[in-house]
Amino acid sequence: MCGSVGETAGPPPAQGFSAERRSTSRSRSPSVSVPSVKLVVPPVKFSHRRTAGEVWRCKKGHRSEIKPSEWAHSGYALKPEVLTRPIEYSSQTVPLPRLKRNEITPEYFQEHYLDKRIPCIIEGGIDHWPAMHRWSTESFEERFRHVPMKVGKSDSGKKLRMKYKYFVDYMRKQMDDSPLYLFETDMDENAYIRRLTEDYEVPDIFPDDWFNLVNHDSRPPWRWFCVGPARSGTTVHIDPLGTDAWNAVTHGEKHWVLFEPSASRRVVKGKDVARTGEKSEAIDYFDLHLPRIKRKNPELKVYEALQKAGDIIYVPGNWWHGVVNTEDCVAVTQNFVGAGNFEVVWKAARKEREKVANLWLRNMRKHAPDLYQKALDWNRRDNFRMRHERPAGHKLSDGSSSSSESSSDSSSDELGDLGARGLDHALPAGLAYGPRGHKRQKLTRRPVASPLKIDVTLEKCDHLALEGAVDICT
Repeated sequence: MCGSVGETAGPPPAQGFSAERRSTSRSRSPSVSVPSVKLVVPPVKFSHRRTAGEVWRCKKGHRSEIKPSEWAHSGYALKPEVLTRPIEYSSQTVPLPRLKRNEITPEYFQEHYLDKRIPCIIEGGIDHWPAMHRWSTESFEERFRHVPMKVGKSDSGKKLRMKYKYFVDYMRKQMDDSPLYLFETDMDENAYIRRLTEDYEVPDIFPDDWFNLVNHDSRPPWRWFCVGPARSGTTVHIDPLGTDAWNAVTHGEKHWVLFEPSASRRVVKGKDVARTGEKSEAIDYFDLHLPRIKRKNPELKVYEALQKAGDIIYVPGNWWHGVVNTEDCVAVTQNFVGAGNFEVVWKAARKEREKVANLWLRNMRKHAPDLYQKALDWNRRDNFRMRHERPAGHKLSDGSSSSSESSSDSSSDELGDLGARGLDHALPAGLAYGPRGHKRQKLTRRPVASPLKIDVTLEKCDHLALEGAVDICT
């Protein structure tokens, strides 16, 4: 790396350190009670002269309620036993099922896990990914050192970005309790970041993604590339709209906790056990709040697991989950909709994201008649009226629908604008979509001489596609 080692000018330096890595033998220290004493975290010396200023800028924008110099207040970087503490399984704390990818088929996984909504960890499911070697810290820094990536959001929702060379410098030396977390969402928008999609593929045990019926520009956020320093993570939450999710780790390790959908929000979030002055970061939750939650609620079932490099975790929709990175960690995660959660997601979308639901329903009607009929049946059963079926100005009773949604009612619904994968079980057999759809539409237009004939041809193709007779239009 370039730059001189030493204190930087400008804002006070961010907190950080070059952490020792624990043994790969997974030997862990027993749980101990740490005295409540003030730990003095030493100042950090970054390698790049601009790193401190960039870190200060992003911290100040991302967490306006605290000073950047206070991010290491609890001194967790000096308490490594918090991350190496073993999981003690019992009748209350149970492990997630672990499967070996080479011992199961996609059909088996669908029947026994996806359809039954059972979370699990799949070992060896991504060994063939180029990302397993291309996403190492060293390789990634070579490829993307000058590319700005998202490390947070301001109070106004503005994305805060930092060049990767500064972020990795920060990650190697930081001593923050809850460090900045690189969480990149624009994998399709940025030409440099788009190259990441060439390094992995959606595991074949997750064949469906019916939200791809909503074109990319209108679809809610669903795919993230993540680089998380040790101690970073997310507090306990449920993913939006009841979508399922998978997360694959290429480097590092994560500690997960999950609770069943029926668990009380107040209980699993630790509202009853948090003490005055304690923070609500992921590291605080796993260190302080989770043990108290277990003691206070002995009947509560708690699922915990370590996800190592090469593992995929499946998290069903509406399951509570939280995670802390026990090591510097690189991962990719996606949310999706399939047969097992279509009803749940549709009901959530029609209520919480009206524009998205209307676009989704419009494309179901045009391209996926079976899904369209199911959605209509659920609406009739629940006596639910879509926006276009309600009187002008009439809003849902709970006011949950947002008028600030970015989705446009005029968004394209051509087959070529739909997602490139995950619709095979939703569309009529043989229907081309994604890049194939663009190619087919281009071939359809070529022999037509006039604009009028173009419209007629496309309309005929759409009609025949719904009838399963696509080949006539090619």
